[in-house]
Amino acid sequence: MSLILTVLGLFAALYLLSGLRQINQWEAALRFTLGKLTGRVSPGVTLFLPGIQELRRIDTRMKNRDLLQQMVITRDNVTTMVDAVVYYRVVDPEKATLAVENYETAMKDRAKVVLRDVVGETRLDELLAHREEVAAKVRAQVEAVAAAWGLHVEMIGLQDIALPPQMQEVLAKGAIAERDRRYVVIKSEADVESAKNFAEAAGILARSPGAMELRRFEALANLSQGNTKVIFDLAKPYDDVRHAAVAMAEAAATEAKPVRVQQGQRAVDAEAQREAEAALEEEAAIEEQRTARRGRMGGA
Repeated sequence: MSLILTVLGLFAALYLLSGLRQINQWEAALRFTLGKLTGRVSPGVTLFLPGIQELRRIDTRMKNRDLLQQMVITRDNVTTMVDAVVYYRVVDPEKATLAVENYETAMKDRAKVVLRDVVGETRLDELLAHREEVAAKVRAQVEAVAAAWGLHVEMIGLQDIALPPQMQEVLAKGAIAERDRRYVVIKSEADVESAKNFAEAAGILARSPGAMELRRFEALANLSQGNTKVIFDLAKPYDDVRHAAVAMAEAAATEAKPVRVQQGQRAVDAEAQREAEAALEEEAAIEEQRTARRGRMGGA
């Protein structure tokens, strides 16, 4: 009899030890008795009756799950491969256990469906330029369904958006053209500003002869730095040089006038001399003819 009691006592001790469980601080445990929820279990060591009771432990920490690449066609009929990640956690362990069979699989499938729908209603340019807004819209729609499962979707991020090679080439050409346009605009604005500065500098130099002279000397110094030697007569200001050049031109014209008169007189004297020589030659020919006639008459 004592042996039977000992065996029963040992069996009871083993039975109770098998019902000991440790519940961690980040976990929420639910106790089911004969399939019926009978309450929550606080973190620490707890005891339940195996075979009669069951413990379901749920991790309430934040989880991140990758959504495998989804092939999505955007609103403007461009095929893209979208890679996303979802961050969520369990806020109601009872709903997460009783409302859905596998809350993690259900949440991921729902996120994939919503991601396809939202991206399918978005143009490619908007998807690339407003990635965070698209992700926020996906998160809001997933949260509306996941809340009924006792889940809270913290964030959904679009990690990568892969485009076909042809579309990548088109986008690259568009980016190059945009940069060229910006370069032309910036250069034209710089030219306008430079022209304004040059005009202002020219006005200042025109009002200050000394500044003009210093600028001329600076230009001469810059030219003399190379191997080629260039000599300019810059000893006088520009106005003095111009007046001197005009005076020299007038003097040259005045000196050239007597020379042209002398040359004309010489031409007239030469013409008169040629006429006189022709007259003498004609008189000599007439005299010869008279002498020949006289000789013929005397012989007769």
